[in-house]
Amino acid sequence: MKKRNFIGRQVGKRRNELDWTQFDLADRLEDAGWQNVTRSTVSKIEDGSLRIDLTQLYYLAVALRVHPIHFLPKMDWSKPVKAQIYSP
Repeated sequence: MKKRNFIGRQVGKRRNELDWTQFDLADRLEDAGWQNVTRSTVSKIEDGSLRIDLTQLYYLAVALRVHPIHFLPKMDWSKPVKAQIYSP
């Protein structure tokens, strides 16, 4: 099982709502204080393969102009938690 981040889809959705490229988001993340972020970093966030800490979550919220709670997905109460955290 592969551990994935919970926020990738929400980050990508918000970035698309703003009509930004992954390069645009990387630039805005650097402006928010996340150092050495690249388009590849944004791609890894969005595909769920990069684990995000709370500081990075804050940078994402600032860059995307949303409250951090915006990134938490709705829980599917019919599935076990592990099924929502891990992907095959």
